[in-house]
Amino acid sequence: MRLCAALTVVAALTSCGGDETARPPVVIVTPEPVRAILAQTSFSGFQSDIWVSLELILTQRGVLDITVDWTSLNTWMYVYLGNTSCSYAQLSRRTCPFFVSSETQNPKPRVLYTESLAPGTYYLVLYNVPRDPLTGKGSDTTESVAIQIGLTVFPGDVRVPGAVAFGRTQVLTPEH
Repeated sequence: MRLCAALTVVAALTSCGGDETARPPVVIVTPEPVRAILAQTSFSGFQSDIWVSLELILTQRGVLDITVDWTSLNTWMYVYLGNTSCSYAQLSRRTCPFFVSSETQNPKPRVLYTESLAPGTYYLVLYNVPRDPLTGKGSDTTESVAIQIGLTVFPGDVRVPGAVAFGRTQVLTPEH
């Protein structure tokens, strides 16, 4: 009981300081991340059972959001992102080292997000999945595709104009 009373007195004394000047609360302002749409492209004539690889050149650190949309609701569009330019053989054997992948019919449009990426060259790969008569998966639709790339930059990162750009585009077909 005496210890409790002593602590109460000490607490009361420490709260009664000699300086009674009112001070405003300390406000710490933390800048918010900034997101911008930095690149857009579209193309048509994308037949089923074809791989398309689009080179993305990133000149500053940030998180990419990639939106891929296509025409038909019935199309199965697979979307991948990696930092290796893969051959048709690697893609068809599924040995290309992607770090983001989405292998499904839905949702449409498809939106993928990355971790924070360092500046460098990356590859956005699309596959228009052909119809499999046994499973019914895929389609035989020739597509038109629209792609939008957003970049979120965090406080402390230097903002660079034109931070994302499309480089070379490849249509990958079986090698004869």
